[in-house]
Amino acid sequence: MKVYGLTDRGLVREVNEDCIGISTLANGITICVVCDGMGGAAGGKIASGIGEEVFVNTMASFAEEIEKSKFDSKKIKLAIKNSIEKANLAILESAKGDLSLYGMGCTLNALVFVDGKSKIYYANVGDSRLYMIKKREIKQLTKDHSYVQMLLDNKDITQEEAENHPQRNLITKALGVKEEIEPDIFDRRISHNNETYFLLCSDGLHGLVSKEMLKKVALANTSIEEKVFSYIKLANEAGGHDNISAILLCTKESEVTK
Repeated sequence: MKVYGLTDRGLVREVNEDCIGISTLANGITICVVCDGMGGAAGGKIASGIGEEVFVNTMASFAEEIEKSKFDSKKIKLAIKNSIEKANLAILESAKGDLSLYGMGCTLNALVFVDGKSKIYYANVGDSRLYMIKKREIKQLTKDHSYVQMLLDNKDITQEEAENHPQRNLITKALGVKEEIEPDIFDRRISHNNETYFLLCSDGLHGLVSKEMLKKVALANTSIEEKVFSYIKLANEAGGHDNISAILLCTKESEVTK
C-alpha cells in the first residue's frame, strides 16, 4: 500500500480552507481524510482543521478496540460514525460565543484502509468525493450531499446540466451546522492482486478536472507523489478558483516509485 496527499490554496483564494490528514497506525490501519471548510476564510480554515484533527485522533483512540475485535466491520463503521459525530460537535463548540466564527463548517470525506484485509471503509458528509480507479474504469463511490445532486435524483436536470449548474457548490450537509449529523458510511471489498487507486478530493479538484483525466493521471507510469502533484497542477491550469486537495492511495505494493 502507498498513499500520498497534498493541499493547495489555488490561484484565487487568499486562504486555504481545505485540510487533509493521513495517519498510519501501528496495527496497520491507515486513515485518510479531506475536509473543505466553509463560513468565510477564518471560519472555514478553523472548521476544516478541527474536523480533520478530531476525526483522525478519535479514530486512533478506537484502534486498540478495533484490533481486539479482529477488525470487525461493524466496529470499524461504528468508530467512523462516532469520530464524525465528535468532530461535528467540536466544530459547533468552537463556534460558540465567537460571532466571527458563526456559520463555520466543513465537508468530510474519509477512507479507512486496514493493511492485508479485503475491505475498505469510507464516509462522506458534503461534496468532497472518493473515487475508485482501476485499469478500465473510474467510479465515484460517494454521493454528493448537494442541491444539484438532489435535482439529479429527482431527474429535474441532466448530468450535463449539473456540471455547469450555477448552484453546484451549494451543499445540503456539513459538519458544524447542527448537533445531529447523518454521514454516509460504507464498506467495499477490494483485491490486493489488482492495482486499485482510491482518490479523495475536494471540489477544487473534481469540479475542474474531468473524471477521465483523473483516471489518466492515476494510471500513468509515475510515482504516487507525481500523480498527486499532477492533480494540483491540472486544477490550477483550469483556473484554480478554489482550494485544491487530493489524497491518492494505491492498494498494491508494486505501484511505481521513482
